[in-house]
Amino acid sequence: MRKIFFAFLEFSEPYRNKELCDVFVVCENTIIIISVKDITVSGNSDESINYERWVKKAIHNSVDQIYGAERFLKSADEILLKDRKTKIRLPPKESRIIHRIAIAFGSKDEYPLPTGNFGYGYVNVFDEKSTSIILSELDTITDFTKYLIAKEKFVKDKTVLMPREIDFLAFYLQTGLELENAPDVIGCEENLWEIYTETEGYAKWKDDILGSYIWDFMIWDLYNVHIINKASNQPRYEIEESIRLINLESRINRIVLGEMLEDALKSDIRARILRPLENSNHSYVFMPFNIDKLELMKGELILRCDVARFENPTAEKVIGIALGNDKKGNMVFEICYVHIPEIDDDFIKHVDTIKKELGYFTKIRMSDE
Repeated sequence: MRKIFFAFLEFSEPYRNKELCDVFVVCENTIIIISVKDITVSGNSDESINYERWVKKAIHNSVDQIYGAERFLKSADEILLKDRKTKIRLPPKESRIIHRIAIAFGSKDEYPLPTGNFGYGYVNVFDEKSTSIILSELDTITDFTKYLIAKEKFVKDKTVLMPREIDFLAFYLQTGLELENAPDVIGCEENLWEIYTETEGYAKWKDDILGSYIWDFMIWDLYNVHIINKASNQPRYEIEESIRLINLESRINRIVLGEMLEDALKSDIRARILRPLENSNHSYVFMPFNIDKLELMKGELILRCDVARFENPTAEKVIGIALGNDKKGNMVFEICYVHIPEIDDDFIKHVDTIKKELGYFTKIRMSDE
């Protein structure tokens, strides 16, 4: 699970008077409740009995745990982690979006997985193969939850004859589930996932996203340096908020952002502003730096973010990212966060001074994508 749910998102084995669930994910107003069961198929000579026993232990017991956790959350504003000390604040009850996932290990390949509404809300049921593939293909929290939302909405009033979750994933990736006049019964050819992965479109997508993983590397680096090792002079909440925002970027956005990082590292341009991406209220400033002038660079980055805020009136938040190499040649990242809800006269004067006295962004190099 850690490949995707990282940096303030994933909490293992939250606690009440017993374990609430196996994995609990909080991201903005979204909560994902995950129950994992690893059940060995019994050795009865009647395969139907083996299947019924396995489904009960591996799936229905997970569903019961998930529904129980959700009942507890209805009256909770925070949860306690397994150490019984750490408290995680939950989003407001009225705005929560809850996803339920039962991960059932130990089945045989031919076992169908019951999924859907078991009485108190839709539950996604994944096995070993579907869990691995889904988290590899939808490896950002935004892409993953987008899939869960689209899937639940799509199957609500349709009969979907796709026994394998990975075949439904292939159907989703190729159509976005945006079908005009979709029939009430949806089926697919056998081994749709395997067929999809042999297409030129899939191969091109895999090639296109290679450069985007510098963004993931940066998130891990910033998280380890500033949160785990607490090596920052900025207020913790600002660091946390900025890492949350950059972690919300979808994989397709990370393609653009990864290119910007690479360009900032190689470019002779002092700094660049990236306008807000689609459905975003934050912009970016990218700036290369010299490790010998790190402290001066941090101050410059904040001031450049102030100018970027002025230049992008709809983006009240600006994230500044500076990157370079340390003396050993390792890539190093720095980050700052500026949140200015409204631009007033004093702020305009402040930006004007920055431009006139320091020359920051007097000739703006702005990137739309």
